[in-house]
Amino acid sequence: MGIVYRPGDIPEAGAAPPAGVALGDAWFWHGEQTLLQALVDHPRMHPRHAAIQLLGFNGARLSDYIGNGPYADIVRSQLAPGLHVAAFYLSAFANDALEHGLALRSDCSGVDEPAACLSPDRLDLLLYHVDEGLNALIRTLRWTYRKTVWQQPIFLNGYDYPVPDGRSFVNARGGRITALMNRARVNPAVAFRTQVMRTLIDAFNDDVLAGLHAPLQRVFHVDSRGLLATAAGSHAHDWENELYPSRAGFATIVEQAWLPLLARFGIMR
Repeated sequence: MGIVYRPGDIPEAGAAPPAGVALGDAWFWHGEQTLLQALVDHPRMHPRHAAIQLLGFNGARLSDYIGNGPYADIVRSQLAPGLHVAAFYLSAFANDALEHGLALRSDCSGVDEPAACLSPDRLDLLLYHVDEGLNALIRTLRWTYRKTVWQQPIFLNGYDYPVPDGRSFVNARGGRITALMNRARVNPAVAFRTQVMRTLIDAFNDDVLAGLHAPLQRVFHVDSRGLLATAAGSHAHDWENELYPSRAGFATIVEQAWLPLLARFGIMR
């Protein structure tokens, strides 16, 4: 079993030091059931890489970590260039997307095409902020570790297509995706709403992460779209609620999307 050190955790004497550093939202912070935990617990994770230090703040947006953001100096101070770090993991989109109202139009009533429920202007603004934030974080990591002997790989989480079925982790009255879609009067059919989210996740992957993917600079887009079930009656096995995968769902994503990429660097075997 591996370990994910949460912010403020100090490894006990004799415990494995973190070999990776992670910063992100949603899928990195969901209780004990996270993408990071699924990575370090995978049987093919190399023991030398089975400890990851998680930085940041639950619920923070990318803008909070860059420039004059409230957490920018804190995160920079927590990066330790003297520590041997083998890889960086970034997962950032969910918090920004929710804060931007999923880029939905103010009123989608009567809209019969899922993609048309997204406002082009709001979507462009959301993607701009996410691209700006990820670029700044990548520059921060490269600058901080510029004197290390090799260029550590940076892995960018691409998420999968969530199913807005109203299930929430903490709120029995419904999830945040459902609340935002209800406010925008999006067609209540779960299949329709799933297609709206598919359009949003595709835009993030194709317009932001694909542009950041630069193997020669060791920046990698981890594309995990379409791996988890979205069909009614079967998706609950892969999704704990309408935003977070289940333990089995995370295991599927690690096995099919992350393992082949991390194996190139000896992180997974």
